Amino acid sequence: MATTRRERLRAALDRDLRRSARRLLVAGGIDAVTLAAIAREVGITPPAIYRYYRSRDDLLLALADDLVAELVGRLRAAAAVFPDECPDRQITAMIRAFTAWATKHRAEFGFVFAAPPPVAGHMRREITEAWTAAVGGAFGERYLQLWQQQPFEVPGEDELEPGLLRQLETYRAVVRLDPMPLGAILVFIECWSHIYASISFDVFGLLSTPFPDLSVMHERMCRAICERLGISYEPPASSERD
Repeated sequence: MATTRRERLRAALDRDLRRSARRLLVAGGIDAVTLAAIAREVGITPPAIYRYYRSRDDLLLALADDLVAELVGRLRAAAAVFPDECPDRQITAMIRAFTAWATKHRAEFGFVFAAPPPVAGHMRREITEAWTAAVGGAFGERYLQLWQQQPFEVPGEDELEPGLLRQLETYRAVVRLDPMPLGAILVFIECWSHIYASISFDVFGLLSTPFPDLSVMHERMCRAICERLGISYEPPASSERD
């Protein structure tokens, strides 16, 4: 459906607002992302932004959506290098793509994934819910396919505490993995915890003095997940190292 020139200009300015917000985030952190600063960069008055967003919070939520969409796009592109019959290769490619995106875009990763978060209240809840569903869902698609092709060992539900079972059921629905047993969902979360920890140590500089280069540690994390899922580990191709 064709759009009018006015609609195209409005969409372009909206993109400029979010791009400006991202530049300010990268340059000065979340506190630098103000409506006044964005307006100066884009060349409009601060009140004009309210034609697009009701508040700074709304603009930040839109920025978070952009970042999550960008990351998920990278994950899917990495998986698409390998055929659907190879979910094991797709999963390892996605782990490496996530690591590469996060270490290249540290401010953006911190804004969306940090704990404690740089934002609070409803914003934090909405951002967390968005990436949990989108990123978890992207990995979950390949994880489910792997499970269907070659099930691996998982704890039985009788081995899990009732409180944990209820939470696993909730998470399973969020990431759309209903066909999987709850023990497999627990393994999925345990794999995610390894990915998140490895990336966070790097992005937030938690081990920067003794380990200025954590690339080898990231790869060990990837190998450990392969072992846990019972899939063969293959070193990254040159394109995955970039």
